[in-house]
Amino acid sequence: MDVVTLINDALSVATLVIKFAAFGDAAIRPSAGFKAVDKLPKAFWVTVLGLAAVGHLAIAAGGLTYSWLSIVGLAGIVAALVYIFGIRPQVIQYGGRRGGGGRSSSDGPYGPW
Repeated sequence: MDVVTLINDALSVATLVIKFAAFGDAAIRPSAGFKAVDKLPKAFWVTVLGLAAVGHLAIAAGGLTYSWLSIVGLAGIVAALVYIFGIRPQVIQYGGRRGGGGRSSSDGPYGPW
């Protein structure tokens, strides 16, 4: 195994992890948060990010070593990065995780204990 193959495999795994992380994060955010910050609906992001991750796996399973460099792989990583750096911070400010309202169970009346 040469260095180029190792680097491509590492990049493929890294981009796959980013895609699944973005998909998982979008899935746990409340759909009202997407509406409140005037972004595309949650169903859109969950579908796009899920298809990106599954498409990456399908291409890699098909034997394409450069699965992250295919058109599906590149479009998927772009969508995941747009979600992570553009959409996610605004949705988090709306109210945190599902049903959390931005507060954790350890918060007191004036902030964290």
